Amino acid sequence: MRRSLLLLIFLSFSWMNLQAQTPSASVPDPSVNDFEGILSFLSSDWMEGREAATRGGFMAADYIASVMQTNGLRPYGDTDKSKHTYFQNFNVIRYQVEKSALAYMQHSQEGESALWLTQGIDYNINPVPFSRESIAPVVFAGYGIESPANGYDDYRGIDVNHRIVAIIDGFPGHADTNSPAWKKIGKTFTENFTSTSKKLRIAEKNGAVAVIILNQDLIINALNSPKPAEADYDDPEYYLPGDTSIVKIPCFRLGKDATWLLLYGTSTDLQGFEKKAALDLTTASAMLQGKKLRLSVAVKQEPMAVRNVMGIIYGKDSTKNLLVGAHYDHLGIRKGMTFNGADDNASGVSGMLALSRIWADLTEKPSCNIIFTAWTAEEKGLLGSDYFARHSLLIPDRLSMVINLDMISRSASDDTARCAICIGTLPDNENLRKIARNSNAQLKHPFTLDLWDVTGHTGSDYSPFAARKIPVMTFFSGFHEDYHSPRDVFSKTDPEKMEKILKIVNDCLGEFALNPGIK
Repeated sequence: MRRSLLLLIFLSFSWMNLQAQTPSASVPDPSVNDFEGILSFLSSDWMEGREAATRGGFMAADYIASVMQTNGLRPYGDTDKSKHTYFQNFNVIRYQVEKSALAYMQHSQEGESALWLTQGIDYNINPVPFSRESIAPVVFAGYGIESPANGYDDYRGIDVNHRIVAIIDGFPGHADTNSPAWKKIGKTFTENFTSTSKKLRIAEKNGAVAVIILNQDLIINALNSPKPAEADYDDPEYYLPGDTSIVKIPCFRLGKDATWLLLYGTSTDLQGFEKKAALDLTTASAMLQGKKLRLSVAVKQEPMAVRNVMGIIYGKDSTKNLLVGAHYDHLGIRKGMTFNGADDNASGVSGMLALSRIWADLTEKPSCNIIFTAWTAEEKGLLGSDYFARHSLLIPDRLSMVINLDMISRSASDDTARCAICIGTLPDNENLRKIARNSNAQLKHPFTLDLWDVTGHTGSDYSPFAARKIPVMTFFSGFHEDYHSPRDVFSKTDPEKMEKILKIVNDCLGEFALNPGIK
């Protein structure tokens, strides 16, 4: 009798202890054995670098679909003969500038003539999706920034419609952190207005036919920012058919001599402009009198077939959905070298698949659907996730959260202790940050967390969802010296760190997938 009473008391306490645990505590965490083999195979030479629209990319997609099927996920891709498949197929457009020309138009008694510049010496051209020919006058528009709310507008009082806009890199005060301009708008402009793509969009919106970026070697006090290392490969660009947001106007970047020749005989003084802008946010936009350029760009376009890979675990409430995604594409084979992309991003895909098996094995259904997705063409401009976000019927009302895994198996070069991870969320989602902190605190050796705001950033596949105000959590363990190189191989990954990261991911997923009351 005494033994039975003790057993009853023990069982009662055990039941109460289980009830006190968080919902996610009942879900086992992925271990190294759950993802290491997948990571190794996806980053092997057999996968040929998994570039989108190549044989290696399609082989990787087939392999990921087979793992999803083995794990027990139901297909969530296109419908074929009334049945879903694991593939969401679509086309992207690959484009590349085949030929370009740029010339100064000169006037003499004999008439107008062209002084042709040499590509690679006098200028370079940014990729542009459409061919174009133009002869147009040139307008200097400072930094090419339009921000009246911050007290600075290079386009105020000038007409750039059907004209070529000449600008310089940077923003007012960028060369001097002690300048009045930097103290007033430095951080705001650094984050929101300095990218070339942003400046091109502004010029195009104002009617410009092209943008010329002047060489700032002519400015004595120009910002001496380090130049990015030259890529080991040349890559075409890509876009989604029907994407109206892509920039259509060409952008030429002039060399020092070509810049001097364009400004010669005008009143535009780049050094004086920089000083005045840094002092009191004064712009110096003006027509470059007598300056006209002739340009032509010939672009080759071709459609390329690609596919996302998608599986689903159906929950008790099929009207609500969570999504766990990671891009599976990488850079393929360049100049005979295979870019295996072990960390970028075989790590994220193998982690996603490990989580899918654990959740599919649960005897109890989650409270809502969980969609597991391997995105294609992330390296081409987030095209796989963007395509889904543009066409999914789940958006905006039926997708509650997106978890993104990108580069989670290594550490940043300066993180020698292997103790840092970055988790990005939207600023309103403090609940997600709280869950991440609580989960991290339960680790034997907690990480140093970098909890950052994804607003305005486009670094990975969280971006198309964050732009639509869908809550996101994106996990990233840091850039390293082998990023986008053939040295990003399986033997350099850190499975133990990745296992700890997936523990936090799993806890965060569990808080939502097992608790229908959490918003």
